[in-house]
This record gives sequence, C-alpha cells and structure tokens, in this order.
Amino acid sequence: MKLYPPHYLLLAIISMLITWLLGDSVPQTPVLIVTGIILMILGFMLFFRSALSFRKAETGIVPFSKSTTLVLEGFYKFSRNPMYVGMNLLLVGLIITLANIYNIVYLIAFFFIVRNLFVLKEEKQMEDTFGEEYLSYKKKVRRWL
Repeated sequence: MKLYPPHYLLLAIISMLITWLLGDSVPQTPVLIVTGIILMILGFMLFFRSALSFRKAETGIVPFSKSTTLVLEGFYKFSRNPMYVGMNLLLVGLIITLANIYNIVYLIAFFFIVRNLFVLKEEKQMEDTFGEEYLSYKKKVRRWL
C-alpha cells in the first residue's frame, strides 16, 4: 500500500490524540481551545478549497499522477502548496487545542515527510511537465507562504 499525504496526516492526528490521552497536558483555556479549533477549520478549508481547484482544472490530484494543467488560481496565487499548508495548519490547531507540547514532534515529522517525499519530487515533475511556465510561477510564488 502506497501512503500519500492524507495518510500521513491521519497518522499524525492519531499519534497526537494518543499522546494527549496518555501524556501530560497543561490546563487549557477556552480562548486557546477556540483558537485551535478555528485553525483546524481554516486548515481543512484551505486544503479542501485547494483540492477543488485541481478537480475544477481536471488535473491529477494524487501525488505523481499525470498533470494536465498548471493550477495558478485561488490559493495557488499565494502558495505553490496550499493543500499541504492547510494540512500543517490543521495540525497546528490540534496541537493548540490538545495543549500537549510533545505533539510538536508529529507536526515536524509530518512537515519533513511531506517536503522530502512529495513536495521536492512534485516540483521536479512540474518542471519536467510545464517547463518555463512552471519556472516562471516558481519565481513569483513561494513554496509555502
């Protein structure tokens, strides 16, 4: 079975919940709980809306699948990887909500797994597929934010 970023996201979420259940959490305030929930919702929305842009463009959303269109609209005007930014934002919100500092380890692990196993390779694929058009986009729009 091949694992994709949503699988790693789910593993990170489950790991955070287990760490929270078994670990020591600091007392949480309502303000931080609400802040964390808002960040999780924003992260999910960013991911979902960015994924919809791929569906609308009728191009491959699964990593390393055939790309037929370079998506430049929506959140892709501000980040080359808004789906991954959304996933990371969701995890940041969960860390804040659960108030367990050890969960940062899972966020860092998720970030580097996605960066090293997907983002860097996807960028090479986009350069090979779209050439100068992608290189121009890459110069104008940052990888993350």
